[in-house]
Amino acid sequence: MFIFEKKSKSKCVLRATAFLMLLVMVFSCVPIAYAGATDVQQSNNNLNMTGDEEGYVNSARDIRNSEVLTDMRGVWIAFVDYKNMGLYNKSETVFRNNASKMFAKLKSDNINTVFFHVVPCNDAIYPSEYLKWSKYMFTKAPSYDPLKILIELAHENDMSFHAWLNPYRKTMKKSFNPGKESSVDRILDIVNEIIDNYDVDGIHMDDYFYPSNGQFKKVSVKKRKKNVNNMICQVYQTIKETDEEIMFGISPAGNVSYAESIGCDLKTWLSKDGYIDYIIPQIYWSDNYKLNGKKTKLYSKRLKEWNSLNKNDTPMIIGLALYRAGVKDSLDKGWKKSNSVIVNQIKQEKAAGCQGFVLFSSSYMYNKSGKKEMKNYRKYIKSTLQD
Repeated sequence: MFIFEKKSKSKCVLRATAFLMLLVMVFSCVPIAYAGATDVQQSNNNLNMTGDEEGYVNSARDIRNSEVLTDMRGVWIAFVDYKNMGLYNKSETVFRNNASKMFAKLKSDNINTVFFHVVPCNDAIYPSEYLKWSKYMFTKAPSYDPLKILIELAHENDMSFHAWLNPYRKTMKKSFNPGKESSVDRILDIVNEIIDNYDVDGIHMDDYFYPSNGQFKKVSVKKRKKNVNNMICQVYQTIKETDEEIMFGISPAGNVSYAESIGCDLKTWLSKDGYIDYIIPQIYWSDNYKLNGKKTKLYSKRLKEWNSLNKNDTPMIIGLALYRAGVKDSLDKGWKKSNSVIVNQIKQEKAAGCQGFVLFSSSYMYNKSGKKEMKNYRKYIKSTLQD
């Protein structure tokens, strides 16, 4: 069920009304509507399937998402990871081989969901009508489609694939204006392009909404939330109109006050339908953090705070800072003092009733500083899956 503010005159409301009218039409002639929908999906995904095989594609996505939204073991693969994972500026053969090795490693570590950076900075790792090729993956346009290969390999390894995009980022220092409908239209074009042409399991956004560099410093927090909500609900509806089994989720900053200051309307997202399917707060602190000169169990404190916000039982997965494992930090000493921070945080999110975790990021699963932390992680995850 979609719930919106009655006084809103945004496209969001108009789309919601149109969608509800469409539902009435669909349920009055299900066989015709179903045939049309499957024909479109087959064309867009270049699938040479019919009948039961085509139904299997949808069923497979539904099964994957159902599993990962109850016990997600995820990882973010960011644009800064491309080189470390052997994906930067490669021929198709080398790209496929290295990507295959990457997914095999992740599978051996019992990862069941990848959040892959497909639109990092107003660019794309796939042939786009609206965006240039990403310089973070290629020096010039390749002769193949990397995203198609990545999704194919993820699914071969029984992993859910969520296309991660930064919605407003124009350059690393500038953002598109979230208050302009042209910015929303741009995002919708990109989302449509992805879900129409690729068999993704989800669309994913992180916390780059209103930039913290003061570019739009005169815009109030209330106005920021309204503008971001306008975009979020339109994206949600666009996805569901295409395929209701495709998930849409957001990963806000773990500091609730900061997340709200850049436009995250957490109370609305976590109390009303029609905005998100899951949320992944980035709770990137240990329980040995120095706050105002005193040792604070900051991870535990913020995990409890996020849980208290969740009024409509939105699947909540916790983002964990693997990149900090083994690193010395004068304020957050826990990461250097212990090699079981990640394991303990996973245990806590499970005890709190959350639906899993996502590690940031893939490179740190295999680097030197996180080696001991990952050894304990592998031992723990293996034991939980055997129980």
